[in-house]
Amino acid sequence: MRKKDYFIGLDIACDDLVASIYACPEKPVITKQSIENNPDGFSALVLWLHKQGIDSSNAVICMEATGVYSEACAHYLSANGFRVSVEPPLKVKRAFDPAGHKTDPIDSRQIAEYAYRFSDELRFWQPKQEIVEKIKQLLTAREQFTKQSTAIQNSIKAYERHVVKVPLIINAHQETLKELKKHIRQIDRELDRLIRQNPVISKISAQLKSIPGVGLLLASDLIVITGAFNDISCHKTLAAFLGICPYQHQSGKSIYRQPHMRNFGPAFARKLLMLAARSCATHNIEFRKYYMRKLAEGKAKQLVLNNISNKIVRIACALVKNNAQYNETYRSVNPLCFNMA
Repeated sequence: MRKKDYFIGLDIACDDLVASIYACPEKPVITKQSIENNPDGFSALVLWLHKQGIDSSNAVICMEATGVYSEACAHYLSANGFRVSVEPPLKVKRAFDPAGHKTDPIDSRQIAEYAYRFSDELRFWQPKQEIVEKIKQLLTAREQFTKQSTAIQNSIKAYERHVVKVPLIINAHQETLKELKKHIRQIDRELDRLIRQNPVISKISAQLKSIPGVGLLLASDLIVITGAFNDISCHKTLAAFLGICPYQHQSGKSIYRQPHMRNFGPAFARKLLMLAARSCATHNIEFRKYYMRKLAEGKAKQLVLNNISNKIVRIACALVKNNAQYNETYRSVNPLCFNMA
């Protein structure tokens, strides 16, 4: 990346955003506040950049990942040809000393300086396919409805223990639970319909669902997380992103603890992977043998299930890469051993 580029840092809130222009350490940072977080404000931002001699050919725009607050701005700037980087807030925060004031203008200047200092590490944002974005939204809504359904079921069980009861409350809980389950079934049907209408996504989904323990939800979630395996295709990278990769923690002679997972990343995907691992350990012959063998060696159940989750991720990436279906009789051949023979 050219250091003569301008680096624009955006601090985005719900209603407005602040923009700062960082060229180099020797030049002052130019900041503009109170830009509306809507299409009119985005247009005003681009116009202001043009007045500063900045356009899509010499600008790098960096912002923090703030969910729906930054989504519209990223789409607008990307559609207008700008190079946009959406960085994790924690990564930006750790690049600076914690001392000092914290305001929106200061945050935008730090984001711009961060883009300048780490320009060689920036990954430019691209909007997801429309179908992948729709699948993501359906999965999010389904998880919300599922949590509400579980909460209402718990409330019903708790309310049954009351001596004095109000029939209206019981009926309201039951009707709400019935509606939630109806919506969950509708989402499942819509997920299946969306996936089937796209040949590429449908093929990937079929490959993933051929793996023992993997169903519609887990296959759909892996498609969303990996961008249909275009953004993430390596099983090690995917496992690290999901938070199921064990990390060592040791230093010298006195600091040591067992390798452990950091549990970063999407919790919903980890939950689905753990359910898939439990299903494999219970119903699949090969995985069951592995599970029982590791338990006999003294390994903890949670550790073995996490190993199975990693195996599922590895198989998923291999199937999509090789355009194949899961084959229970498949056995890998070590090329070195084969040549030695």
